[in-house]
Amino acid sequence: MPISLIHVSDIHFGSGESHGRLNPETGLNIRFEDYVNAFSKVVQFAIDNKVDVFLFSGDAYKNSVPEPLYQKAFASHLKQLSDASIQTVLLVGNHDQVLKSTESHSMSVFQSLAVPNVTIIDKPQLIMLDTQNGKLQIVGLPYVTKHLLMTHEKYNDLPAASLDKILASHVRDILSGLYETLDPKITTIATAHVMLDRARAGAEQELMVGYTQTFPVDFFIDNRIDYVALGHVHKYQILRDSSPLIAYAGSLERVDFSEEFEDKGFIHLSVTRGHVDYKFHSISPRPFITVEADLTDSENPTEKLSDLVKQSFVKGCVLRVKYKVKEEQLSQVNENQIRLIVEDALSVRFKPELVLKEKRSRMPELNESTVLAPLDALDMYMGQFASDKKERLKSKAEKLISKLKSEDD
Repeated sequence: MPISLIHVSDIHFGSGESHGRLNPETGLNIRFEDYVNAFSKVVQFAIDNKVDVFLFSGDAYKNSVPEPLYQKAFASHLKQLSDASIQTVLLVGNHDQVLKSTESHSMSVFQSLAVPNVTIIDKPQLIMLDTQNGKLQIVGLPYVTKHLLMTHEKYNDLPAASLDKILASHVRDILSGLYETLDPKITTIATAHVMLDRARAGAEQELMVGYTQTFPVDFFIDNRIDYVALGHVHKYQILRDSSPLIAYAGSLERVDFSEEFEDKGFIHLSVTRGHVDYKFHSISPRPFITVEADLTDSENPTEKLSDLVKQSFVKGCVLRVKYKVKEEQLSQVNENQIRLIVEDALSVRFKPELVLKEKRSRMPELNESTVLAPLDALDMYMGQFASDKKERLKSKAEKLISKLKSEDD
């Protein structure tokens, strides 16, 4: 029988709340509630479909020291999975790590409490799960940094590019070593929180603290692996469709407008040795909508902007209105009138761009033809603004131009 598996990633509880507002009934930020509801949909799907394994490939929170509210939201859903006897695997991502520590992370509490049916992968390792449909091998690679290398004296003075190569070599050797310990007859997946060289990046770049290294997809191509479950990149994407299937599940909710056109959800898979069926399930994320307008030629800017907003507006959306206007039109744009039209939006932000009049040159005689003769232009400029220094500066300019010409020759 195939092993039924959910792959979900990058929940980032605590992110994106600047685009929300407080729910007066709960006292919570509505965007936080969106994130919780998204995760609830995945967990409920897993329970309803009696999946064998729930795999989370990293970044549960906005940072490694989450507020109790965020911890409670995550923990309550893990308890649901545990109570349903679903094997849950949590991979440590970069936002889960305490940067100054190699041993502590935001998921340490679940290790300390020894939550039933929950396994934490916080170091490169191979784990074996016993599911109702057979054994499953998982090769796990949490987020890796150059921190450990830099603690070794022999690496202290090496440039960043050299450290990148050394780290990549270490990661390749670690993975190769883990692959060698696999039983080739048992269904196997690999999971990693990593940026691969074929990935299309998204808002994770904005959330990232510091530098992130890119690794080759080839590190994960091995005929003993059936599926590679990736985290860290927020855009759902398939990097390789077979032997093995390699995929980013993407984040569960939109963080900001850089993800405006990305769907959000999770992957449901049926995995057997040598074969994988999969389907992406959308959680129907809250719409992010941008309206752009050039009002510079409009006689009634507010009316034109209102019409464009009405065409695009969706109830409950996070709305951004970007418009260009001339300086004299600013008073003709009534943003409050637009707010009345979109009062059912979760939030709305206006981003006007002022189109300034072209300034006239301080010296109209310095036109395109004089620019083609730099000494003439310099003579004209210095004659008007620094006549006492003109001859000395012209002499230096002539020498410089002569030198440049000789180098070109």
